[in-house]
Amino acid sequence: MRKFGLLLFTGLFMAFSAQAKLQFAAPIDVDITAEDAVQAKEQAMRQAQRQAFLEIAGKLTDDENVAKLNELTDDEIVHFVQSVGVNDEKIGGNKYVASLTVQLDEALMRDYLAENGMIEVETTELLVIPVFKPQNNYTPLLWESDNVWRQNWNAKGLIKFGTMQMRTIGERFRQIDRLNAETALYMDSGIFDAISNLNSSDKIYVVYAQTMPNGDLKITVKDEKNKNEDSFTILDDASGNIFDKAIEKSVMFISNMERRATYTANPTTAGTINAVYMYSDMKDWLTKNNTLTNLPMVEAIDTKSFGGGKVNFSIRYTGALDDLWQAMQEMGLSHEAADNYYIIR
Repeated sequence: MRKFGLLLFTGLFMAFSAQAKLQFAAPIDVDITAEDAVQAKEQAMRQAQRQAFLEIAGKLTDDENVAKLNELTDDEIVHFVQSVGVNDEKIGGNKYVASLTVQLDEALMRDYLAENGMIEVETTELLVIPVFKPQNNYTPLLWESDNVWRQNWNAKGLIKFGTMQMRTIGERFRQIDRLNAETALYMDSGIFDAISNLNSSDKIYVVYAQTMPNGDLKITVKDEKNKNEDSFTILDDASGNIFDKAIEKSVMFISNMERRATYTANPTTAGTINAVYMYSDMKDWLTKNNTLTNLPMVEAIDTKSFGGGKVNFSIRYTGALDDLWQAMQEMGLSHEAADNYYIIR
C-alpha cells in the first residue's frame, strides 16, 4: 500500500474524527485471558478495533482487499477508530470480558480505501495555481519559464489523494485577462469567476512558495473560494528534492482545508465521544449532567460507571465537535484528549 496514504492519518485524525456516522459502528464482544486483567483488556481493545475495522471494511470492499487490510498493524488501525464504547464489562484475575461498540471514522476509511484502489468513489476536482518567489527581492512568478515551483507541480501530473484530484493550472488559463502572479495572490472576484468558469469548478487553491534567505521554503496555501489560508515551512536539509517535499505536504494541507470547508458548510454530522469527569460530589455531577443535556447539540448523556471521584460517560451529539467544546468552555469546563476518550474538568 502506498506510504503517501498513511501520511494522511495523523493530520486528519484530530480534525475530522467527529465525522464518523452511526452506521460505521460495530458491536463487538470480547473474552480475553492474559497474564493479568490489564494485559487482557489491552489485548481485547486491539482485537475489538481490528475486528470492527475488518467487518465494516467487508461491507465496502471485497474479501481480497479485506485480507490486505488485515496486514495493517494495530497502531495503523487505531487511527481509524473514533471511539470505543463500553456497554458492559467484567474485569477480574487474568480475564477481561466485555460488550463493546467500536465506532470508526467514515471519512478516513473511505478515503484510505479509495486511495488504495479498493473502492470506487466520486472524486472532487481541485485546481492548483503555483506562484513562486525565488528570493526576497524578486517579483513573484506564475507563467514565467523560471517558475520552477510550477514546473515541479506540472511534472506530477494529475495528483490523486483520497477522493480528491488536483490539477495544476495549464496554458489555456493564460487567455484570462489580468491573470498573473500578483492577481493570483490577491485574487478579486473577477479573476476568481473567470478561472471558475474556464475550470468548470470554483475549488481553486493558490500555493505560494517563497525561498527564504537560509534556503528554506515557506509555503502559503490559499483557499480562494472560502478565503482561508494556512502555511508551513520545508527546511533545506539537503535531503531530497525540497520541491517534492513541499508538494507532498501542500497536497495534505489542501486536503485538510477542503474537508474543513465541506464540514463547516454541512455541519449535519453526528458523533459520540467517551469522557471522564472528575467530580467533587454527586451533586456536582448531577448539575453538570443536567447542564450538558440541555445543550442544543447534545442528543444524550449515557452514564457508564461511577467511582473514585470520577464518572465515565458518553456524549452523543450532532453538528461540529468544536461547537460542543466551545459550549462546554462557556460552562467553565475544559477537555483533554486521552487514548480513546476525553478528560473533562
